[in-house]
Amino acid sequence: MASQRMMFGAALAAVVLALASGPAAVAADPSRLPTKVPTTVPAKAHTTIQADKQLDVGSAAQSVHVIWNYSDPSVNLPAPAEQTLVIDARGLAGVARIAVVDPRCTAHGQVFSCANQNTSQLTNLDFTVRADPDAARGATGTMKYTASAGHGAPGTARVKVVVGVPDLVVGKVPEVTHARIGSRIDVPLRLRNTGDRATDRRIAVHWVGAGGLVFDRKFSNCGYSTGTDLAAPDSPTSVTCVFPAPVAAGATVELSSPLTAAIDAHVLTGEINYTAELLQPGARPEDRPDAELEPGTGPALTLVPASGTGEGFESGATGRVGVLADNSADLAATATAKPAAGADGWTLNLTVVNHGPAAVYATGNEADNAYVAEVDVVLPRHTVATDYEHAESEDSAYGPCFRWVSDTATAPFEAGHRHYVCVVPFGIGAGKNVESRLSVKPDKSYDGAKGSATVRPGPAGIALHDPNSADDHVTFTFSTSTAPPDDTTADTGADRTALIAAGATGAVLLGAAALVVHRRRRRSH
Repeated sequence: MASQRMMFGAALAAVVLALASGPAAVAADPSRLPTKVPTTVPAKAHTTIQADKQLDVGSAAQSVHVIWNYSDPSVNLPAPAEQTLVIDARGLAGVARIAVVDPRCTAHGQVFSCANQNTSQLTNLDFTVRADPDAARGATGTMKYTASAGHGAPGTARVKVVVGVPDLVVGKVPEVTHARIGSRIDVPLRLRNTGDRATDRRIAVHWVGAGGLVFDRKFSNCGYSTGTDLAAPDSPTSVTCVFPAPVAAGATVELSSPLTAAIDAHVLTGEINYTAELLQPGARPEDRPDAELEPGTGPALTLVPASGTGEGFESGATGRVGVLADNSADLAATATAKPAAGADGWTLNLTVVNHGPAAVYATGNEADNAYVAEVDVVLPRHTVATDYEHAESEDSAYGPCFRWVSDTATAPFEAGHRHYVCVVPFGIGAGKNVESRLSVKPDKSYDGAKGSATVRPGPAGIALHDPNSADDHVTFTFSTSTAPPDDTTADTGADRTALIAAGATGAVLLGAAALVVHRRRRRSH
């Protein structure tokens, strides 16, 4: 206790020394502590502003978002309660007008003062800007932000406002089918400026591939990255290219040479998502979208006038192309059981292993709302499931199980039934495995009757070209012996029967079958 009092006293003394105005204050009365934050803030305290450096405006109101942040790295003190943002739009006279609808803001013509009274209020603001009806296309003006808090240095930012809006849309790319393993595919791109003004900023185009696709690194103005594990179904690869040349209003351009991507041995179903954006002017080198990517070594890729009619255009600046390879995935599963802790019954464990060569990957809409395969599990007579395990992480995935209703319908898991459908989330990479677990309990009449597990295609309808579909079905029994059983054994027929013994370490082969569901979206996309 004495040592704790000494530690507390030392800490209190440190606080006093940090907060007092000087040594004399401590010496005069060491028991007196400041009752509020000192008004003297170190010179390093400042406010920063995050805002677009250029806004392209038209006749429709455009939303604008601005954020300010107070920073004081020299002391560990709370941010000042009162913080102010001033928007001065007087430099937009004859060009554009802004409208601010926020209870924190007071208008003085085209100058708006917005004040926070306490730290619980947000340090951001949304407002709108639109071009004046008589403003000429290409006319420019300047808007200024000033943010301040306490006695720190205020932050300022200027925004260039330009009348007229360039609007890029991307072309559609047809799906690639029957791609051969080891071959390369072309990834073309068309851009059209559907706006009323030419682009006057750099254009960045991003491609993100998944499912085992690998981009060739052959353009010097492009940055490339490769996922850490191409055998994983959702390990992304990407390329980002930056183009400085303008695109005139109404013009359609295309790549001077298509990107190319290799069809890796793990590709079965793949996809490439692509998007185009106008970069903000004045970006630092470290803020470039390709700053952390590895540059290509070949000539620069450019945008040139498009030829031919193409495949049409998307409604915006984002598109997708699917890739189907002539490949197969050999999925197998093992079944093991161990005694349930503290009660009669077993934990039935199904481990699905993808022997490859392809990763199984749900692409496009299938990735969001459909499983690619399911395991139909019918437990033996006089046994029921009481629970299931479902945990999701990077290293382990226990697939959810549902109550079987019909061959085309399921319901949420409910204990007390024999018939279930178990699925495996996220997809399954080559050489990877995922698991499903059911807790099974018998009644007094259980006499070693057989159950079955059958792998069947899921509603996504992805063709796996399973090279060994004969072993998609397995029957099994649970041991009722109290003695430690021998390892599980299985015959080699198409309708295999195995004894899944309590505590057994053996396995039952379920077969080469598709057992994958929708993957998680990560906004590498």
